[in-house]
Amino acid sequence: MMKKLILLAVVGLMLSVTVARAQESEVGVKGGLNLSSISVDYGNDKNFKAGFFAGVYNKIALGNTFALQPELLYSVKGVKYNYNNTFSNSETKVNLNYIDLPVKMVVNLSKNFDVQFGPYVSYLLNGDINTSTEVLNYYSQNSNKEIDRKDFNALDYGLSAGVGFDLESMLLGVNYNVGLNQVAKDGTTPHNMMGNAKNNVLQFYVGFKF
Repeated sequence: MMKKLILLAVVGLMLSVTVARAQESEVGVKGGLNLSSISVDYGNDKNFKAGFFAGVYNKIALGNTFALQPELLYSVKGVKYNYNNTFSNSETKVNLNYIDLPVKMVVNLSKNFDVQFGPYVSYLLNGDINTSTEVLNYYSQNSNKEIDRKDFNALDYGLSAGVGFDLESMLLGVNYNVGLNQVAKDGTTPHNMMGNAKNNVLQFYVGFKF
């Protein structure tokens, strides 16, 4: 599954570059709010962590109805836990900063409204956990161990879908990304805390055309 999604995203990006030379292309910037959480085998964690994303997009027309839209984004993700038990009463934040490469198929339902869907691939730039010493002592055999990027999987991938409104020079929309790869590496402190957690991100964005 991972190799297929990565290949699909890369092929989509290469195809978009080729098609852009012969088709009408719209380039712009976009950014907005991330509300990130995680999904695990037993359900979803509902404690959303607020972040942001920003980057560029290239919407390449494939006729009047369809378009191909690759994007390159910096995206702040993660999750927030609230502990209230015997071991601790505190808040813990898992901070994950990625470079995202979504490649979306855009279906124009009207002049000003579209739906978007496609795969994405993400590369982790850095990651850490901000929490109390008590929580780390409980979840880690070595409480002095520094938690950083090496404890998380460098690659994430998944599926993205959303809707957009084209208001002439401005874009508005909402998007949801479902991660398909485990965030934390097996045997690490983050994995002890998060298990097989995968990224889920709800995004609200505004964009501007060049």
